[in-house]
Amino acid sequence: MAIKRSRQLKPLSSEHHQALLVAFQLKKGLAGHGESAGAPKDLPGLLALARRLESTFLLTHTRAEEELLGRHLLAADMKRLQFEHGELVRLLDAARQTRSADVRQALTAFANLLERHVRWEERELFPSCESSMNEADLALVGHELEMRLVLSRNEGKPAKRT
Repeated sequence: MAIKRSRQLKPLSSEHHQALLVAFQLKKGLAGHGESAGAPKDLPGLLALARRLESTFLLTHTRAEEELLGRHLLAADMKRLQFEHGELVRLLDAARQTRSADVRQALTAFANLLERHVRWEERELFPSCESSMNEADLALVGHELEMRLVLSRNEGKPAKRT
């Protein structure tokens, strides 16, 4: 069943779709079925796929969620959001800095968390935001998302780490 998303939060949902595709490709590739998902077949290729997600939009995306939606979230939701965003970055860092077996483990954990996190945001967090935010706040968030995500993507600028 498709979830109806407000126009203002669609830029985030669009990137979520891409993130789910990468999680799927990582899982298939790590299981040895990369060809069925169009994923790389070797560990360096899978790591490069995850790093491409990070450099293309993950860091800008997570920063935008925390800064723009954060003030509209319950404290527990904000804590989870920040923790999971940090854990995604930590897992990618671990994958970059470890031996082959540990790279596989870190990428597996990254793919699993990425999928769970996106599904939580789409199924619970965003509907909660959409129902609790007034139209003016939602419009401001939507405008800022356009500026941060859509325009930076169109300019082809990779996300920068902070």
